[in-house]
Amino acid sequence: MRPFNKILSMRETMQNVAKQLMVVLLFIVGVLLLWEIPHHEGNALSHKDRVLQLGKNLPSYEIKTFLKHITTRLPHYREAFQRAEKNTGISWVLLASMAYQESKWNRHAISPTGVRGLMMLTRSTAADLGIKNRLDPKKSIAGGARYLSHLAKRIPEATYVPDRMFLALAAYNVGMGHVKDAQLLARRLGKNPNQWDNIKAVLPLLAKKQYYQDLPHRYARGWEPVQYVKRIREYRKILHQVLKQEAKNQKVEI
Repeated sequence: MRPFNKILSMRETMQNVAKQLMVVLLFIVGVLLLWEIPHHEGNALSHKDRVLQLGKNLPSYEIKTFLKHITTRLPHYREAFQRAEKNTGISWVLLASMAYQESKWNRHAISPTGVRGLMMLTRSTAADLGIKNRLDPKKSIAGGARYLSHLAKRIPEATYVPDRMFLALAAYNVGMGHVKDAQLLARRLGKNPNQWDNIKAVLPLLAKKQYYQDLPHRYARGWEPVQYVKRIREYRKILHQVLKQEAKNQKVEI
């Protein structure tokens, strides 16, 4: 009987091992499923959902309006933005995103402070650029791109991309003098003045007397250029996604 009992014991042992292996296998399968489900859901997101996720720092109604304007307004100016890219080397998508922040791609836009046109040029800046009619969208886009390029070239060489362009965008909004003040203040606070993450933390301090009183250009609403750059970056991400989907659809049609 002993050989039989031994065989029976071995069989029970093998059955237990098999059960344990099955449990381990089921556990692994479960972990893989838990891992795959969110990834599958992410892959299955609609183009619209992806855009909404990209623009998470913007109100949903603004994103919807932006998407509408990409279809209804941007086509009228797309070639002008692309031409400006060729002339300045600045991405036309960035220029278009900047123009949207400035005017919502409204060629007749006028602000209470007197800036006008698609790129919201001041009278003096337009004059320096040789632009007589600021409401001419092609001239406004070309001029705004040239001015942004000029600002970027004034940023110290120690500032690398993309920080250089972020600082140039901030200067387009608040003026190069105040950006220089923010860099000076950053140095005083022990921060790297060539990094946008540091400058965007310092710029709002230009509205506080204890910080601006001994700076060359004094008071500035420093929070505005921070929001300005932030929103342009959000618009750019969304526009990139839309263009990516557009290119994908064109390939499918071909």
